Amino acid sequence: MNKILDFFQISIGFSWKGLVIFLLPMFPNFLFLIINNPSNEMVITNNNLLINMIEHGSQGLFAVLLIFFISKKEAPILSRYMIFISLFLLSYFLLWLLYFTVGANFKILMLMAIIPVIYFIIAEVWLHNLLAVAVTVVFGITHVTITYLNYH
Repeated sequence: MNKILDFFQISIGFSWKGLVIFLLPMFPNFLFLIINNPSNEMVITNNNLLINMIEHGSQGLFAVLLIFFISKKEAPILSRYMIFISLFLLSYFLLWLLYFTVGANFKILMLMAIIPVIYFIIAEVWLHNLLAVAVTVVFGITHVTITYLNYH
């Protein structure tokens, strides 16, 4: 394990930056749990057990990698990455605003699946956490697949 950590130049610890990066896009999801479904659509039952397991497992793993695996390289707050991270986070919040006000359609749902994945990948690159990037790519593929299958 130490050889892998050394290869990726990371150590085990606590990353407040990783925690903030993980929690920020979760706020609209918490609202969704509190507020009734604004699109007044029936809840979709997902019958893709294997894809669900991969999605949730990879999401949990990338969260752990973001929060508890710290790069030995510096990730300054004032960097060009922060511009893109902020733009994707703002776009994601705007999509949730559309979802809560206008409702859901295929384009909005797909963008709501894709944009946070891009946000996380850019943030993980900023944090120099390539292990998290690899796991997030798996999460992204399954998350987008489930969103597509649930809509159709």
